[in-house]
Amino acid sequence: MDPRLQLAIANYRTGKRTAASSSTTDDELPVVARVKSFDEWKALPGVFAGCQLGRTGDDSWIVTGRIPVQRIETVRAQPTVISLKASQPLHPSLAATIEAMGVSPKALPKGTASDGGSGVVVGVVDFGCDFMHENFRQSDRKTRLLALWHQAGVAKPDSPFGYGRVHTRMDIDNALASANPYAVLGYGPPVDPSGTHGTHVLDIAAGNGLGSGQPGVAPKADLIFVEISTSDIAWQGPAAVGQTFGDSVHLLEAVRFVFDSAGDRPCVCNLSLGTNGGPHDGTSLVEQGLDAIVNEKPNRAIVIAASNSQADGIHTIGQVPGASTHDIRWRQQGRGGGEIEIWYPKPSRLEVTVVGPDGATFGPVLPGANASFGATGKIAIFIGSRVDDPNNGDNAIGIWVADGLAGTDWSVRLRSPDGKPVDYHAWIERNDGAQASFVASAATHCLGSISTGHDSIVVGSYDAHMPAYPISYFSSAGPTRDGRNKPEVSAPGQNVVAARSRTGTGVTRKSGTSMAAPAVTGLIALIFSEARRKHLDLSISALRAKLIGQALKDPPKVPAASWDPQYGNGRTNGASILP
Repeated sequence: MDPRLQLAIANYRTGKRTAASSSTTDDELPVVARVKSFDEWKALPGVFAGCQLGRTGDDSWIVTGRIPVQRIETVRAQPTVISLKASQPLHPSLAATIEAMGVSPKALPKGTASDGGSGVVVGVVDFGCDFMHENFRQSDRKTRLLALWHQAGVAKPDSPFGYGRVHTRMDIDNALASANPYAVLGYGPPVDPSGTHGTHVLDIAAGNGLGSGQPGVAPKADLIFVEISTSDIAWQGPAAVGQTFGDSVHLLEAVRFVFDSAGDRPCVCNLSLGTNGGPHDGTSLVEQGLDAIVNEKPNRAIVIAASNSQADGIHTIGQVPGASTHDIRWRQQGRGGGEIEIWYPKPSRLEVTVVGPDGATFGPVLPGANASFGATGKIAIFIGSRVDDPNNGDNAIGIWVADGLAGTDWSVRLRSPDGKPVDYHAWIERNDGAQASFVASAATHCLGSISTGHDSIVVGSYDAHMPAYPISYFSSAGPTRDGRNKPEVSAPGQNVVAARSRTGTGVTRKSGTSMAAPAVTGLIALIFSEARRKHLDLSISALRAKLIGQALKDPPKVPAASWDPQYGNGRTNGASILP
């Protein structure tokens, strides 16, 4: 393999990340390849195909593309790949999403006139909204945003829930009329070479194309954005054990703000956020809160990304035998440390011991107890065991290992004190710097921490640039831990080009279920707009039935009434707008 590719892989495994460039996303490399078939090259999962440069004397082809670092070895091993070295960019369009979903004005069913989602509020809770981008402005240069709540901003007496700064439509318009809108408003998206996540997500759902030339799914919807603060969640140290977005007060209050601001207007809120931990059964307090908000009134929906962990080996499942101990092995990436959660049902009990790469043991820790290991004031390993969770009655074990400890394989040793077998699920928490994985991972139950609620719409990702619409290699599979079928549907989420922050008119390419979810958010805005035109109210169950009932099959190649762990019930389609 090319030495530069080997170096990139080695850096990735030790936690050194590859920054985005003008033509690549984070941890992605441009490549040029010699392949037996360009069609086979384009069909390889994880490859963003560039151009076909020409045929060589041995009838192979020189092609370009970009590949996530973690997929390079897999792609290089494919029979069609003869040589793999470097690349140049190719820029697709958000039009692929619009076409694949059948949501362009010309493609919508006859007799419908949803008018681009007019009369509907699209809310996005995310990071980095570029209110200056032309796609979020009207033809008179004024903003399309009804409000922007910066949760980490300096509070005013009337701030929601007593914190952050709300920028009204008037505030934003006044800033836009100035020479330096970001400074005048006191808010702007951070400088990011690949563009901010929130700007990209908002454009897919409801950009109007005034700057980029390509509108999103619901270009006439009104917009609300919440720049979420995650300071209420401990992300490092022993306090991180057992905490996920499922515990975030800020997240719940952000969604509450979106729907309260929308008032009686139909509203759909997009959450392209999540972590890996949590009970995965819809009982986290955030998921219960989201369900309650949706069910307060008709014409409300919350759309959540399924997560991007399918290829990361972050989930495992098994049974602790009654007569002996049981080891779960997890593999560190460099010295990245990390956190594991293990969930098992009531009334069982499990004793836990952590075993280091050198055989050193930490524990045992009894059910309901906790223990810290390390020097005074410098905890290196923390083990917490919680029994009888108040929300589902189940039991959970959380393990945190500090960065910098020995890498390679660690083990969690479990024992059933009463001698009865115990089934369990385990997840490794998300770590974008150095993601650990289970040695024996399971490809199911990989949904995100807030993606298993009862009344949210959860979305998987497929690649709309390939004729066969293959599922994205990263798109997390269901079902939920309690056996419900999630995700509900799928949408284009791979290599999606949409608004790039701090460019005014520019675009950037991103991949993830984060890009699939807003496509469905936009579709729901179209559905609500059409229902509003016909004076119809839609409950969340009726909305779900419309999305599922019109979902396209083949792919996924399952019977019409069946569900696929990654595609869900099928690929969302504009025919869902029909009454």
